Amino acid sequence: MKARTAVALSVGLSLAATALAVSYARKVRPVFRTWGATDDELAAPMPGDEAVTDPSWSVTYGVTIAAQPADVWPWLVQMGVGRAGFYSYDMIEKRLGLDVHSVELIVPELQGLAVGDAMPFGAFDLPVVSLEPDRLLLLEAEESTVGAGSFCFELLPIEDGTRLVFRGRARFADWDVDSATKSAAGLRQLPMILGFEPGSFVMFRRMLLGLKERAERTSREGRDAMTAPDGWWAERVMVMDQQLAEREAMLDEGEADAEATIEAEAEAKKEAVLTSVREQVAEAKARVEKVRRTVRAEASKAGGAATAEAPAGDDGPGPVHVTEPPEPAPAEPES
Repeated sequence: MKARTAVALSVGLSLAATALAVSYARKVRPVFRTWGATDDELAAPMPGDEAVTDPSWSVTYGVTIAAQPADVWPWLVQMGVGRAGFYSYDMIEKRLGLDVHSVELIVPELQGLAVGDAMPFGAFDLPVVSLEPDRLLLLEAEESTVGAGSFCFELLPIEDGTRLVFRGRARFADWDVDSATKSAAGLRQLPMILGFEPGSFVMFRRMLLGLKERAERTSREGRDAMTAPDGWWAERVMVMDQQLAEREAMLDEGEADAEATIEAEAEAKKEAVLTSVREQVAEAKARVEKVRRTVRAEASKAGGAATAEAPAGDDGPGPVHVTEPPEPAPAEPES
């Protein structure tokens, strides 16, 4: 009965996971992939599409900005870790280990992005492969054992301002949602997929809205009012350097504490092992001593039994009688 219950439970969980994967792929995933984009934008090819064929992650997002492309561009090109941030949820990114500080000003020192430069995106950098001021920014991650990726930002002028269209494509060597809906092995990928795609949607959506808010404020207040004063970025770099140094020191302290804890635990484990061994040896010696006493007792009993079996009055062997040889006969006289 237990075996049948286990099999039924396993089958039930597999069917539930498969149903969840299929439901996610058909109903939920499209929302994460097409936020704000029109049908024409979804169907239109964009630069970078050819760099990632058969993507396991592909999104197209769109947002209308009540500002001209020239008011959007300076905010776009200064993005990145260690630069102006991503205008998204800094707290979440910091929890992910990224030192991101989204700025509210246009930074002149960060406006010189050019083809061949790299925009830092977390644990990896995305090289700039195409850049057309006020119109297009294309970043591509080179093919590697991890996979390949491309981020394309396109600014399209419209009557009321700018249409910002973002397309992200990536092929990860380890997973894709389609395989997760078709095989038991693919189901093991599902937890990561269910975490990555919604998470990336939340962060990219907020990034585009952050660009929109800053560009529209620039349009209202003027670029000069939104530009950082001389020396502002240098001071900010000093603050970031200090924060990084403090974090590095904290990490070093944490590493030292971890090493001390490991050593203490190792010493305690060593002592516990030695104590256990000593107890086992003492128990083994006690057993040996018990056997020795038993053997001696048995030997003592055996000696007593031999004495008890001797005949009564037998005081040992009697005297030995030696027979003398006969004397030789006297010799007869010669005649």
